[in-house]
Amino acid sequence: MHPPGQFRLLTLHYGLYQFAFASAVGFAGAYLLEQGFSLPQALVCFAAMLGIRCVFRFAGLGVVRHVGYRRAVALGALIGAVQFWPFFYAKTPTGLVLWLLVVAFSESLYWPVYHAAVAVTGAAGARGKELGLRTMVGAATGVIGPLTGGLLMQRLGPSSNFALGAALMAASAIPLLMMRNFDAGPVPSACQSMKLVDRQAIIAFASDGWMASGLQLAWPMVLFVVLGAHYEAFGLANAAAGVAGAAGAWFCGRAIDGGKRDRYLAMVSLALAAGFSLRIAAGWSPIAAAVANATGAAVMGVYIPVLMSYVYDRAKTSGTAYRFHFAAEAGWDFGAATGCLAAALVVVLTGIPSLGIVPGSLGIFVLYAFLRRQPTITVPEEPVAPSERGVDLRPLLAARDDGRA
Repeated sequence: MHPPGQFRLLTLHYGLYQFAFASAVGFAGAYLLEQGFSLPQALVCFAAMLGIRCVFRFAGLGVVRHVGYRRAVALGALIGAVQFWPFFYAKTPTGLVLWLLVVAFSESLYWPVYHAAVAVTGAAGARGKELGLRTMVGAATGVIGPLTGGLLMQRLGPSSNFALGAALMAASAIPLLMMRNFDAGPVPSACQSMKLVDRQAIIAFASDGWMASGLQLAWPMVLFVVLGAHYEAFGLANAAAGVAGAAGAWFCGRAIDGGKRDRYLAMVSLALAAGFSLRIAAGWSPIAAAVANATGAAVMGVYIPVLMSYVYDRAKTSGTAYRFHFAAEAGWDFGAATGCLAAALVVVLTGIPSLGIVPGSLGIFVLYAFLRRQPTITVPEEPVAPSERGVDLRPLLAARDDGRA
């Protein structure tokens, strides 16, 4: 088992990275709207970025193979820090395209390796506690970050806030470089990465991506409009949501380690459905929208450990964590991109911004029906061999060894 230092360094990185997201990246949709983009146009931009990210992921395979997992995830964070320069000029076609390309490449490199690192460095029997703590850290930065970002955006302008976001994202690479190398399985070729994939994980991630198109991409822009396009009010609303999310994360993480994940699945699914309904109904009132935002964050604080504990346990037992998350992230991109396009279409057809989150609610039913049928996974102290659990990769690995793959 990896010593606790690995988890602490990864959590420190996560806190800095999420602070950059909460204070700067979290204002991306609002900034696009302020620059003259309509809500459907902004959603199409996000869908395009997700599509490009899915393609760039194959290019990332060569980078990971050349520099290794630890340096690859750090490089993804460093490249991500560059995104704020072209994003400042997103109103121009050149700035917009450069921003989409930089974000797509950095995230295609970063997220599969990061998730693989979390999967293989986690302690056996403490997955829920660790995820609850990680989500609490994210929620805490979700309080301070929006307050800081809203203040800077409103008082000093986007350039100051984007500079802070770039500095934080670059600094988040330092804990990653301090980590020891970790084993996330062999780096597959482009052809191997699409063979014998874990379809169950792809379904789970695709459903989560579809929901995220409504909750994480469309809703923040709706909230910004409802709050009068005021950055400080937007930041304050998201800060209140961060407090609620931290409480939910800690409560649920403890319950997962006690074997109660299935019990919380039904509760979380009903709460997610209620959260979607509140957001749709609150689109006409600033106060109601802020309340819906906070209650929804509390639900997400419970939901994330429920989903990701299953995903990380499955990745660790597969013995090929990077290959697992490489394919799973493709499912997330597909779900989120198609969800953004569906949301944009609904807004165009109805003319009502808050209805743009309706398509995302369909992911709840798919995710509940899927996870309800999954057995509890027992995670060993160390990652097991690829053939022992999860997807049976023996035929593919044998073919690779023979030079036929």
